[in-house]
Amino acid sequence: MFTRRAALAALSLFATSAIYAQETLTSASVTGRVLDPSGALIAQTPVTARSVATNQNYTTMTDERGRFRLPFLPVGEYVFTAQPRGFQATSLRVQLGVGAALDLALQATVVGQNVTVEVVGGTALPLEANRSQISETVHQGEVTELPYNGRNYLDLALLAPGVSPTNTNSTQTFAETSPVIGQGYSINSQRNFSNSFVVDGLSANDDAAGLAGNSYGMDVVREFQVVTSGGQAEFGRAMGGYFNIVTRSGTNDLHGTAYGFLRNQRLNAQNPLSRTTLPLTQGQYGVSLGGPLRHDRSFLFGNYEGRRLNTNGIVTISPANATAINNRLNALGFAGPRLSVGTGTTTLYPTTVHSDNLFLRGDHRFSDKDQLTLRYSYYRLNSVNARGAGALADVSYGTAVRDTNHTVAASNVATLSPRTFNETRGQFTYDSLNAPSNTQNSPAITISGVASFGRFSSSPVARLNYLYEVVDNLVMQRGAHTVKTGIDFLFNRDTITFPMSIAGNYTFPSLTAFLSSTTGYSSYAQNFGMPFITQNNPNIGFYVQDEWKALPSLTINAGLRYDLQFLSTVNTDTNNLSPRIGFAWSPFADHRTVVRGSYGLFYDRIPLRALANALLSANNTQDPAQGRLLQYTYVPGDVGAPSFPNVSTTPNPAAKISYTLMRPGIQNAYAQQVSLGLEQQLARATTLGLSYQHTRGLHLLSSINRNINLDGTRPDNSRGNVRYYDSLFDSYYDGLAVSLVQRPVSWGSARVSYTWSKAINNISEFFFSSPINNFDLNVDRGRSDDDQRHRLVFDFSVHSPTSHTSTVMGHLTHGWQFGGVLQYYSRLPFNIVTGGQTKQQTTQRPCVGGYSLSTTNPCTEGLAGAAIGRNTGVGFDFFGVNARLNRTIALTDRIHLEGIAEAFNLLNHRNDMLPNGTWGTGAYPTTSSSTFGAANGVGDPRSIQLAARISF
Repeated sequence: MFTRRAALAALSLFATSAIYAQETLTSASVTGRVLDPSGALIAQTPVTARSVATNQNYTTMTDERGRFRLPFLPVGEYVFTAQPRGFQATSLRVQLGVGAALDLALQATVVGQNVTVEVVGGTALPLEANRSQISETVHQGEVTELPYNGRNYLDLALLAPGVSPTNTNSTQTFAETSPVIGQGYSINSQRNFSNSFVVDGLSANDDAAGLAGNSYGMDVVREFQVVTSGGQAEFGRAMGGYFNIVTRSGTNDLHGTAYGFLRNQRLNAQNPLSRTTLPLTQGQYGVSLGGPLRHDRSFLFGNYEGRRLNTNGIVTISPANATAINNRLNALGFAGPRLSVGTGTTTLYPTTVHSDNLFLRGDHRFSDKDQLTLRYSYYRLNSVNARGAGALADVSYGTAVRDTNHTVAASNVATLSPRTFNETRGQFTYDSLNAPSNTQNSPAITISGVASFGRFSSSPVARLNYLYEVVDNLVMQRGAHTVKTGIDFLFNRDTITFPMSIAGNYTFPSLTAFLSSTTGYSSYAQNFGMPFITQNNPNIGFYVQDEWKALPSLTINAGLRYDLQFLSTVNTDTNNLSPRIGFAWSPFADHRTVVRGSYGLFYDRIPLRALANALLSANNTQDPAQGRLLQYTYVPGDVGAPSFPNVSTTPNPAAKISYTLMRPGIQNAYAQQVSLGLEQQLARATTLGLSYQHTRGLHLLSSINRNINLDGTRPDNSRGNVRYYDSLFDSYYDGLAVSLVQRPVSWGSARVSYTWSKAINNISEFFFSSPINNFDLNVDRGRSDDDQRHRLVFDFSVHSPTSHTSTVMGHLTHGWQFGGVLQYYSRLPFNIVTGGQTKQQTTQRPCVGGYSLSTTNPCTEGLAGAAIGRNTGVGFDFFGVNARLNRTIALTDRIHLEGIAEAFNLLNHRNDMLPNGTWGTGAYPTTSSSTFGAANGVGDPRSIQLAARISF
């Protein structure tokens, strides 16, 4: 590894030698050449790129070798024009997407010939001959013309190969401290907190949990890019992948839409678990308006979208088990809640999601050399029973989720000279999330594989974050090299409220243990003290990169990034030097084939949630005098161990304190990413992409108990568990991705994405999970939680003629559009557990060889060598078809009315979820519990949504 001095010296050398650069995040980068009729390069020729939407011109001059570069072109359609002296002007019409890195050839004609504009289906769609990273861009048609259940803008990423929902085995509507719906996304089977979400070149991350930190209406998204491997050096702070979103802006034409999407249970099929049609009403409605404040110079776009969802969730606790548990609670005089007991095999509970999104963006061009963008977004969320409840968790274990987010951002692009450009971005975000528990005065009770109820204790109940970010990038074209160098400073002031087990927490290994004994629990924990902590999190990143046009057919991208994350009580890891190198090669003269390859290091950030737990414990020490929220843990037989359902009001003086720490010398996790890809243009708007991607994850974050021996005794008998967050874990991923894309043409568009992959690691999805054997991490090596061998996604949109018609038949046939999305995901693994814990106080797995867990053998003594492997269970696959049919009617020349009908899970395929992984205490592999492997959740049945949209 590099030392800090070596890293800074190398970075300084790269910056001063000016040999490294890269394409842009928020816009497109175009290089090119101007040629005379014989193919010779023409120097000192003016080149203009005119935006079709805004009529704004971006100009430059070719250098002495006839080369030009325009690095900051907003996404959209352009006409590139060159007028060499003594020749006729030549033009090329091109569509530019987010992050596009194109290389164009403008060939002049002799004077007297007509000006030519190359047209391919209306616009040229050349391959990105300068892009070395593996990425996919979701085009505007896929954003606006396909059915999305809930209209979550992040679901656009699932159209790309290598992206899948994370396997968190949870039905929670919101994960951890995130206000964004969903459990997260996995890129190349990496953990969900190892991604980065970037909106208009600025962080949109919840750095507490490492998830998406903000929500936007679907109509706000202009383009959506997913970078799965080989990201350029401007990308940082994530070892997985990058979600790169560009928002919409106004144009010279005044456009507006008003829309409403409505759902009701009367149009839905029965839920397979409840065998009833669940109550459901939902309205998603909004309005968008965009246009010029001053033609060719100032533009404004705004959107408001509201959502009002009211439905029921499902608890799958067996009514018989719930009744038995309630009878036991009554007999013991338990003061907390009783479990809800529904009719049939399930219990329903009400849940809501009410949200409001407001977005405003203004773009102003002071001059050809100075452009400014301002945007503001507001997000408000109020959701009932959104976390905790559902599946084997009673509604008493649920929480609400409420969030308020204000974000203000600005960016400026200045042309300092024809070959030197500067871009500055900045933002401020205020985000306040509250997730109060439904139950307060009750311990949390978990009966493994049977039920959870009482006070929710697994995640924070509040998070207040102030985020500040400033970015500056300098681009310099120097001959065949284009240098880009920059700095990104990001600061979080984060307050997390996490009471943990402040009301007590009992865990029982089985229903029998719960019903038969007040001391039959596996463990008991209780916290005392102040449940909140404030921490600052300054981050700074430097990078330099070169886009070197080594040959007209070969581009070399080589760069270096250096990130520092400053955390309280933790030594700053100064070894985070990330070299990146890649190439893009067009081996044939027609430039219809591009070969891409890359290698690089990508460093992750440490989630603030993990450190917050250590700071809450005792300021990341084992000194009880610094204790803020000390935890006392017991197993039956310990001095002071309570009898269920008793809880303490003060700490027991004889009890041992357990500590959570983060190792002061912890390293930032990082990945070695290798990719090799081939992209072939099959037709003028059809491309086939093939890529192999390898990711080697190192120093992954998780928790390990350091105060325990193999036999369950403690090295330090004065303390309880001492759990360290440490960077001891690793992973492997290998995948083959195939992407066939038909860009929009006269009849429509389509995309096929397929991924075959294999992922192995020795740690679960969650950073707070622990290995079964604290002394041999290889025992936990197995399939990654997100190891999904096959993923297939097919989306399409086809339409009948949209041109004006005056015939009766034309009125019947024109204006129709049909689109859909088919998704298939193969079976995910799950971990098989007994419900109890090992002598090392970690999750116990059954013994191999048919050993009975009731007899003495190495497995029950905590020696993991006799336990079955991690993630040996095989869960459920997923198959779904969503469809959309709409008809557009022209009310006037400018006003159009669109009627829409959407069906989600059109074939009403049952998609089981959340397999019960508790084997029980029977002999393995012959005698499991009756509920082992059963589905505790199920995907939505078929539902219909009707909508109308009026636009002008």
